[in-house]
Amino acid sequence: MYRPLWAEVNLEALRYNFSAIKKRTGPEVKIMAVLKQEAYGHGLIPVAGEMSSMGVDFFGLGSLEEAVTLRKNKFKEPILILSSVPRQYAEAFIEYNVVPTVVDLEFAQRLDREAKKRGIIASAHVKIDTGMGRLGVWHKESISFIKEVSKLKNISLEGVWTHFPSADTDRKFTLRQIKIFNSLIGELKREDITFKYLHCANSIGIVNYKDAHFNMVRPGIILYGIKPSRLNINLKPVLSLKSKVIFTKSVSKGRSVGYGRAFTAGRNVNIATVSVGYADGYPWQLSNKSKVIIRGRLFNIAGRVCMDHIMVNLGGYAKVEVGDEVILIGESGKVKITAENLAKWAGTIPYEIVSRLSSRIPRFYKKSAVDGG
Repeated sequence: MYRPLWAEVNLEALRYNFSAIKKRTGPEVKIMAVLKQEAYGHGLIPVAGEMSSMGVDFFGLGSLEEAVTLRKNKFKEPILILSSVPRQYAEAFIEYNVVPTVVDLEFAQRLDREAKKRGIIASAHVKIDTGMGRLGVWHKESISFIKEVSKLKNISLEGVWTHFPSADTDRKFTLRQIKIFNSLIGELKREDITFKYLHCANSIGIVNYKDAHFNMVRPGIILYGIKPSRLNINLKPVLSLKSKVIFTKSVSKGRSVGYGRAFTAGRNVNIATVSVGYADGYPWQLSNKSKVIIRGRLFNIAGRVCMDHIMVNLGGYAKVEVGDEVILIGESGKVKITAENLAKWAGTIPYEIVSRLSSRIPRFYKKSAVDGG
């Protein structure tokens, strides 16, 4: 690497988290591992490989392109696309044996025609909108919609699902969603319409709403050891982000550092320049807020995050040298910085922290032991 910036992905930690989730749901509940957006920035192919070796039941992806990548890399697991895809691409679902989420009748009809041409039955899942308001058939209109799709002879509606918008903040609303979903399943059953897979529990749903497990769950962010809110489950962070010091200097009292002169030294300090910036996905909002670990110590960022650099206020500490490792996400001894920490300092969510890490950052995959407990 000419530029000292890299991520380390601990696949043993990933396995630990998968096992913790499986223990929480029990053996009867299927697991759909959500690997959208390059497995939340961790790397699609290596993460899928590890999940495959653990016996995952389904992959959940955000785009057909991701599914094609898995198929071209010989993955055989069922794949559900969690988003809607324009109807003109219905044929690709059949070509690559990928399951679409159906939210409109025109797409379903196109999928049915393409399946008929090939003499096959295409699997599909219907998404029900119980309150997310993003994608899906509104639950009050879903019975008639599902009946119409069920008439198509070359489509098998193997699954139905919904999604929680506020499982971490609004328990009453989430319980209402579960009740609506349950009621819908019961009404469809009375109409002799049943499904192989029923799923609505995302990461928070898995931990906090056992009644939402049904017979399949969709862990996303918790697979990677990140908690989107306070959750009672023990996880191991999977990704560490590291760089190195590329320059040091002494800055006397009254001198400023960086764009906008956002940091002015209140005393004589040492400043280290580190190779990472907002173009790498390290948020500009961390300016003057974030911390890093160098030589087992926490230090504050000085001034604004630049496109390619950050500056670190070492204070009077003079032992830092060019080439020293800088931990941006990770731990050293008893000192650690998590994706959740960065999200809090940046005023965002941990999903954004990891998923926006640039694909140019090399990822190194390891299977070192992870402490239990």
